[in-house]
Parts: sequence; C-alpha cells; structure tokens
Amino acid sequence: LHNHQPVGNFDFVYEQAYADSYLPFLESFEPFHRLRLSLHISGPLAEWLDRHHPEYLDRLIPLVQAGRIEILGGAFYEPILPMISSNDRRGQIQSYTNWLEQRLSANVGGMWIPERVWEPSLITDLVESGISYTVLDDFHFQVAGIETQNLDGYWLSENQGQLLKVFPGSEPLRYFIPFSEPNETRDYLQQIQSRRPGSVAVFAD
Repeated sequence: LHNHQPVGNFDFVYEQAYADSYLPFLESFEPFHRLRLSLHISGPLAEWLDRHHPEYLDRLIPLVQAGRIEILGGAFYEPILPMISSNDRRGQIQSYTNWLEQRLSANVGGMWIPERVWEPSLITDLVESGISYTVLDDFHFQVAGIETQNLDGYWLSENQGQLLKVFPGSEPLRYFIPFSEPNETRDYLQQIQSRRPGSVAVFAD
C-alpha cells in the first residue's frame, strides 16, 4: 500500500485522510494475524503523523517487529526521480531510510517509485542507497517484450553493473481491488497459482 500527502497540503486534508482511511485500515488489519503487507508512507505524511498522531506510528512498530508489515522506503519528499540530480536522489532516499529505521525500527530494503515514473538510469542510485528491490507497473515489462504470463515473479534490471530486483505490479489487481467483488480477486489469484504454483502477484497502489 502507498499512502501519500504532498508537501504543504492543508492540515484538515491530512486529518480527513487519517480519519477516513489510514486509521480505519490499520484497525481493520490488526486483528488478522496471518495477513502481511508492505506499506509505504510518504515522507511528508510520515512527518505529519509523527507530529499530530504519533500513536499511529507507535502502533506500526510491533507489527513491523512481528514481520506483519514491511516498510517500504522512498525518496523523502516524493520527487519525480528522473527530474532531480543523482546526489539529490541519493540524499532523499538515504535520509528517509534513516528516518524510518530510527522511528519505526524498520529494515528498509525496497522502495516506492514516486508516481511510478521510471528510467533504468535510476538503478545505480537506488542500489548505492541500499535499495534492493522496487515495484513498477506491469506495462513497463510488457513494452520491454516480456509476455503477460511471465509477469509472476521478479526480474533483474541492470545499470552500470548494478542489479535491482523489480516486481511487476498487476494492472488487473489494481482494477479488481477495490472495484470488483472479493471473489473476483480470489478467482484471479487462483488462476495464476494453477498456471504456475509459487507465482507472485503484486498489488501496489
């Protein structure tokens, strides 16, 4: 899951999103002990939560420690990465990783790509900032010539000798969740597993 509010947004907008979305989702998730997920909270939102609702972040810590929530890193202020310098990219990624490690006791290995805007040249900065994997829309893989039936795991992408694991985010799942009935998501996942047991289907939105 990707939770984001932009820099400078109004407090009442943050508060409304917290009351209507972030807190109810956490309360719904907590009792289901077998469920695990990856969570990205953008830097501006994380800082606002720390100031206004630190109890929310405090509730995440035991879930992180129990392995139920994996915290995804990112660039601190959600810049479009190809539009800023290499030094700025690394600085934002590393500073947010440090923040998340200190505040949430998180072991950050993956990151969210802001607005899912991608260039292969980003790989070097990500890897040298301690990132080992990310998620991109499956469209990127399809235009690279990878057939849809092979988008059931991760792929390695390379730049200047650096390797990054890249998971394809499933477009069908982004439409099933939340616009279709739950059984349609279940049926879709069962089809994938029956085709190739052990497959990975990624919902990232």
